[in-house]
Amino acid sequence: MNPKIFPRNLSARAVANVAGNPVGTRLESGVGNCYPGLEFDHRNLDRRFFPGLIFNFVSQDDAATPQDEKRGARLMALELSDPDLDVDASKLSEDDRKTRRELSDSLGAAQTAIGALPADWYLSSVEQNGRRLSMRRQNTDAALGSPLDGMIVWRLIRSLRPGPVIVRLARREASASSAREIELKGWRRRFLDRFGVIPSVYRPGELTQSLCSPWQHDFRDCDCTYWASNHPDIVLGAAPVGGISLPSGAPADASRALTALDWLRADRSPEIAVPAATRREDNRPYQLDHYEINSRWQELSFALEGREIDRVYQPRPLESAAPFANAEELADRLVDLATLEHALTVEYLYALYSLRAPDEIDSTKWPMLPDHLVFVRHQLLQIAVSEMRHLRWANELLWRLSDLGLVKPREPSLGIATTIPRGGDHTRPTALRRLDDETLADFIAVEAPSNRIDGQYSRVVATLRQPGYEAALYTIAAQIVADGSEHYSRFREIGNVLSAYAAAQRPYLREISPADPAEPEVANALTLYHSVVDGLAGAYRNTGTTPTAAEAIVEARKNMLTINKLAEELARRGKGLPFFSLPEGDRDAR
Repeated sequence: MNPKIFPRNLSARAVANVAGNPVGTRLESGVGNCYPGLEFDHRNLDRRFFPGLIFNFVSQDDAATPQDEKRGARLMALELSDPDLDVDASKLSEDDRKTRRELSDSLGAAQTAIGALPADWYLSSVEQNGRRLSMRRQNTDAALGSPLDGMIVWRLIRSLRPGPVIVRLARREASASSAREIELKGWRRRFLDRFGVIPSVYRPGELTQSLCSPWQHDFRDCDCTYWASNHPDIVLGAAPVGGISLPSGAPADASRALTALDWLRADRSPEIAVPAATRREDNRPYQLDHYEINSRWQELSFALEGREIDRVYQPRPLESAAPFANAEELADRLVDLATLEHALTVEYLYALYSLRAPDEIDSTKWPMLPDHLVFVRHQLLQIAVSEMRHLRWANELLWRLSDLGLVKPREPSLGIATTIPRGGDHTRPTALRRLDDETLADFIAVEAPSNRIDGQYSRVVATLRQPGYEAALYTIAAQIVADGSEHYSRFREIGNVLSAYAAAQRPYLREISPADPAEPEVANALTLYHSVVDGLAGAYRNTGTTPTAAEAIVEARKNMLTINKLAEELARRGKGLPFFSLPEGDRDAR
């Protein structure tokens, strides 16, 4: 029931989470299935594998000869307005402009020959790195074989690497010998840019256009449990009619508000709503059956933000933010925000090392605690890693603004903020602390949606939405905001799990305090930490994209893994890694 929503194809540009879109709409949530498809159909990416051309991959179960000729990659349209053919795009080299211009001219000539409607034109072959792949079977007598099935053609296209490609198109007529062929030299499209953004050539809904229609009886389930990714398994219940509800729509009764219900339950009466069982097979006898779905599907509730609704939805008010006056003010703010991301990263890591490892727990006394610690430690590590990405992205925004000539060059921002937002205008000192109740409350507070750290980025996002900035810059900033919502949910889940041990004096915590930085093993870990920071500074100074920068980043990641191992070994002996023990003056200099 994570409410994070951030479509990566820029079809939705909301700063805050948009109620109604599931997390599965995010590209990185894709399972990778394509037939019939899960969150999206990967074949829809390859329909546009060659700039300017759009194909459909056609399969035909009937093996009769007339049907055979319908198989393969059928040309559906030529699109000369494809953004990848824009010769005026910024940052293009002269060679790239020439290549785009030549392909655009070739496509124009092909459109004249083919006509506005391609009719019976198919992909005949593709060639890359001197190897040509025919889209027809090879007969032993060298005669022209029958067309390959569309799924086989798709797998061949899927195997192409980004780079130069030659495609040949042929028209299938009654006489194979009369088929005319057109050759086009171009490249295999990249489906994501270096910011992780899908090209704007893909239109809203295009990636899911070939998926099944949900309003059938197989909404109950099907052989590949397809619909499990498109409807919730469990939900929180709505406030009963006439009952007292909170502004969020949740029932005022705390026990009812926190009771997880089976979304497919056959008895929809709120009076007898009971918690969903933990196992699927235990819930199954009480769910709607396949036939019932045909007549009762309209009784299934919409679920927004993890809760069923039975009235007009009232979204939470969105935080309004005024854009910065100019790009220089924006860059100054990003410098500060990067130091905040760094501070949170080390706070979260120190809190992680304050948790016992599962093998340190007496499982006879605490049988569930080892599993709970596996969950909590994993969640906390994922949050810390996400903050590391935010540190990178804040610096990436800085160097991109500089590359575009919008701001003066700045040094990479890798310092550590001395204070952390706490609520309103209040702050707290940055500190390395165990994950006790107060620390966890502070972590939840700083990640609370539209209150703390994502609110810190609201003016950044508002500024980058304005004309004059690359869309990719907005995407990076909005991703940071979206991730903050996930951090908030994860910290609350951590709190729910650990709350079961409050009365037992929290047996999951280590007795740990910051170690003496002069100790050899501590100094060794700190030296590696300093080398990571220095390596990233050098990489970001080179805009993080050159071979030298890439090598520095790879080395930094290797050192991070070593630091993690050393810090864990120290923590087992009650010694916390004192991340703030930097050389004199270094903290401010960075």
